Amino acid sequence: MKSNLAILSSDQKSIDFVKDNNLSIKLNLYANSSRSIEVAQKFADANNINKYYGSYEDLINDKNVDFILNFLPPGIKFEYIYLCLKNNIKVITDYPIITNSNDLIYFNRLINTNLINNLFLIDEVNIKKLYLCSIKKNIISFTKSFQDLNKLENSLNRKDVLFELCPELFYLIYKYREKKISIFKIESALDKLTNKLTHLKCNIEIDQKLKINVILTSNFDKNLTNTVKEKQIKLNKPIYNYKDLNFFINSKKSFENLSIFTYYPYKLFQEVFYE
Repeated sequence: MKSNLAILSSDQKSIDFVKDNNLSIKLNLYANSSRSIEVAQKFADANNINKYYGSYEDLINDKNVDFILNFLPPGIKFEYIYLCLKNNIKVITDYPIITNSNDLIYFNRLINTNLINNLFLIDEVNIKKLYLCSIKKNIISFTKSFQDLNKLENSLNRKDVLFELCPELFYLIYKYREKKISIFKIESALDKLTNKLTHLKCNIEIDQKLKINVILTSNFDKNLTNTVKEKQIKLNKPIYNYKDLNFFINSKKSFENLSIFTYYPYKLFQEVFYE
């Protein structure tokens, strides 16, 4: 008998992910939800889903749900990841998992109780590639921009360039977490309305043997000159950790996967920049 999969957010990305990765073969597409019952019903009818909810909480409280696909916006995503895991529901999600310091305490609780092993992080960008490159080099330049990702010039739509743009950098730092890591901030800029980081230039040194020159910037930032355009990120087919996803779905045991790598680097940057 197939386990039941529910979609937390009734959006096109979620249903595309289910189709592109053949999840309906392995799982029963059981339910979806939205903050609007009308939106949830329309989505369910369009995708042959029998059950729908007008709130995320109602879906999470359904005892028949085994897996949840969570593609909610970063600002609210972790809250529902936490609720799902506490309700013994396995979660499939995308990066980033956490985007504010308040989440760190609860993230640490998930780690300490091993519930984090029921969280699967989709690898859309080959998260390990920067670390693998660092093994053979002494100096790396890491430059990224949200250029072309945001279409509306609205300050409230801006994303934090450090915590939402660079899983590869976070993974590299996580892999070297037992080494001496020093971060030297050169310049940074915060959005006046959202207080999110829109520009960051820093150097990261690891054991004084590896140096990473970092430039991160948003597409609305006056410091955008000389940065590399980052194209729209789309889900790969298959995703980079497609085999791991299959194992996560089919295994009855807890699954140790990529999701834990975000905790240590996030905490480190919080300490360096905001404390």
